[in-house]
Amino acid sequence: MSAAAGIEEVPQMNLKINWKNLHGSKKTFRNGVYASVLAAVLLVALILLNLVVRALPSKYTEYDISTSALFTLSETSTNLLHELQTDVKAYYLAVSGQEDSNITRLLDRYADESSHFSWEQRDPVLYPTFAKKYDGASTGCVVLTTADNYDVVSYNDMYPMDLDAYYNSGTYQYSFDAENCLTAGIARVIRTTSYRMYELTGHGETSLESDFTETLDNAGVAVEELNLTTAGSIPADADELIINAPLADVTEDEAVMLSAYVEGGGKLLVVTDFTISTSHLDTVLAACGMTRQEGLLVETDADNYPYGYPQTYLMPSISSCEMLAGMTSGMRVYMPIAQGIVQSDDSEYVLTTLLSTSDQAYSLLDYTNAETVEKSEEDPEGSFAVAVAAENTSTGARVVWINCPNALLSATNQSVSGGNAQMLGSLANWFNVEQTTAVISSKSLSAESLTVPNGAMIGLGLLFIFVLPIVCLIAGVVICLIRRRR
Repeated sequence: MSAAAGIEEVPQMNLKINWKNLHGSKKTFRNGVYASVLAAVLLVALILLNLVVRALPSKYTEYDISTSALFTLSETSTNLLHELQTDVKAYYLAVSGQEDSNITRLLDRYADESSHFSWEQRDPVLYPTFAKKYDGASTGCVVLTTADNYDVVSYNDMYPMDLDAYYNSGTYQYSFDAENCLTAGIARVIRTTSYRMYELTGHGETSLESDFTETLDNAGVAVEELNLTTAGSIPADADELIINAPLADVTEDEAVMLSAYVEGGGKLLVVTDFTISTSHLDTVLAACGMTRQEGLLVETDADNYPYGYPQTYLMPSISSCEMLAGMTSGMRVYMPIAQGIVQSDDSEYVLTTLLSTSDQAYSLLDYTNAETVEKSEEDPEGSFAVAVAAENTSTGARVVWINCPNALLSATNQSVSGGNAQMLGSLANWFNVEQTTAVISSKSLSAESLTVPNGAMIGLGLLFIFVLPIVCLIAGVVICLIRRRR
């Protein structure tokens, strides 16, 4: 046997390529590349979208779902911020990691509304000498600054405690008053002019309480007492005078001084008690075109007096006018025990009704002898003015008369959440031809519990315990059967 014959013949290998499988692999690879590119594009798009969303104002990306709308700015604040022309920088003094989220979110809202407002946090640990530059500044406060002025809003002012609740029940209840404090603070730091209001004394007048003096302070108005008998004249620096519910009439000499002051373009606010005879003071007001409507006002429209109170406790309608520009929608004023004001048709003063009853009211003439407030045939009826503004465009004189002795009392003001104080602030700003800002009510920090009526408990129990689980079970069975048949 030859050597060649000893070599076994190797069978040929099957090298036929399966082009079908190769084509499928290429398709799979191509789909994978497409999927990877698509995922990368989607990832980049999400990153860009996230950057865009983060750049948007927080009012568009964060929703205020708090029960008392803690972070929703009022119309007053937004109007002030939109009209802001001065750069205001706020510094929030708080240790890093211990910030109050309520305050920071509210500051973000302010910054969203105006490019002239911005804020930064200052950590007292990192900046130990920062607070020393501002009187009254301490940890937790907000310092509002401009190029030439500053104002410190303390933490306690932003979180006032309800003293009535503490003394009556011993419980600590706080409200969130930061918006009112910050808006008032901004108004103070951008104001370049201050004013002086003299409060007449010597006739048993009611002194303005803190509710009203704080509002005037926010308007840049300082209050100082004035006794005309001892002073002998009205000071030259008097921007306005206020006579608040005197228990006695002014003297004839004082009436002459007041008349001369008004005729010379002065600003005068008078609050009177119709049970007190003030003939001399009435003469000053009559020269401005205003006289008394005899009788005691009685309201029959339920929308114009508080439920459960006498019909003589008025909640009059507020006129939409420049004198009360700071009275926001929904704000009310309270005028318990008032008398009407009659306006002259031929006065040289321009008269504007500020507060008025409904057209269903009447004036009870014989109120001193009446045992009830039932209307008699002699009692005039209709709409009566409770407060009137008079302006002499030639001399610049401005006079306001409120014919209700309780108009500027703290208890009255608190009954309408600061409405009466805001009215005074608005009038002071009208006197001084200044932009007005409103008093913003504090917001409660206590959330009301959600209660379910007993009648609905059974129905809701059946719905969540039986109906919904059975519906889900049936839906699952149907889906499984459909998939098996496929």
